[in-house]
Parts: sequence; C-alpha cells; structure tokens
Amino acid sequence: MKASREYRRGAAPADHDSDRFLLTKRPEGMLTTAGFGIRRAGIVRKLALVLAGALALTLGAAGGASAAAPVVNEHTNFTDTFPDQVCGITGTSTVSGVDNFKLYADDTFHDTSMVRQVFTADNGKSVVIFSAGQVTGLNDPIQNADGTITFINTYKGMPEKLSIAHGPTLSRDAGSVTVAQTFLPLPNGDLQFVSMTVSGEHGPHPELDSDFELFCNVLIPALT
Repeated sequence: MKASREYRRGAAPADHDSDRFLLTKRPEGMLTTAGFGIRRAGIVRKLALVLAGALALTLGAAGGASAAAPVVNEHTNFTDTFPDQVCGITGTSTVSGVDNFKLYADDTFHDTSMVRQVFTADNGKSVVIFSAGQVTGLNDPIQNADGTITFINTYKGMPEKLSIAHGPTLSRDAGSVTVAQTFLPLPNGDLQFVSMTVSGEHGPHPELDSDFELFCNVLIPALT
C-alpha cells in the first residue's frame, strides 16, 4: 500500500464529496501536496497525494534524493466542474491546477502543486479554496509492529487558503510543518484513522491547530 496511491482515511471512490484534507489525490489516484486534507473541497480524484489525507512530506529526505534523477517524473494540468457538497451545503465546484510529481529510487517523493477550487452553493454564494506548495516524504508508509501504518509528510508553502470569491480572506495556513498520520488497514482496503502528530510547525496554521474545525466554521457563514 503506497502513500502515493492510497489516502489515509480510506482511499475514497471516485465521488466528489468534500472531507477534511491531509492529502488529496491526483488524476492517476496518486497522493500529492495540494493541502492538508483528506479529499476536502472536492479535490478528490482530480488531485494528487493527498493532500493524504492526502493529506506526505520530509524535506530532508527529498533534499538528498533530489540530486539523483527521478524514476517517475510527471507533470499534470487539470480542470473539472462537478456537483459537490461542502460542510453539508450542496452546490457546484470547479477545480483547476497543476501538479509536478517526482519519485526517486530510494522511495522518496517530491510533489509540487497549485490547486484552486471555487465552490458555489445552490444559493449563489461562492468561496475559493486554494493551496500551493510542496510535499515530500516516503512513497511507502512505515509498517508498525501492531499492524498499523504511518505516513510522515512535510508540507511547505500554503497548504490552505480560504476566502470569499472576490472578497476577503477567511483563513490562511502557510509555512512548513511535518505531519505523521497512523492508520489501520481494513479488510476492504480502506484505511481507518488512528492518530496524528505534528512537529516542526513554522508559520500560521490556524486550520491545522484547530484540528480541522476551522474549515466549516468559516465557510458555513460565508455560504449561508
């Protein structure tokens, strides 16, 4: 089970529902940078991990790997519009972005992306969910003795910015942070969330510090 192919709270099917983020998914189903989230904001199948959950990073490891040629080097541009739901509010999302994913022979990866999602509620109100930056880490999770697996990822840049369309910023996470997430693989292939720890946090991360509660707390008033 690869971090670049499964996201932590369960590799979701090809629906576009919005969850918390940590990792998001790329068109090929691979995980990438693009935010702290587990599929949140409809970036589900159109992004990479991941960003998770989704939702993967370790800048030091990627720094050493960057001197060698990657065994996988993919560049993707994408755009999509689909029915969506954010924080229980129904509407339509338009997602566009660019993703550059590199995988090295030592199993480390470096993923740089920029993603912009405009969600318009059925009542006509719109918000923008934006992320830009890089994620580094191991492509394969750590196998723990108790049967769980752990993804350790480092985010750098702007994992999440929430704003009213053509209006003010509602929340902004920026800087760098390393996130370790542990999951229990289930018989059906999903991943059950167990725990998360944060280290090396620099810069404002109000969404992360709120345990991902801030997302709906600021978007619901803006969309209703």
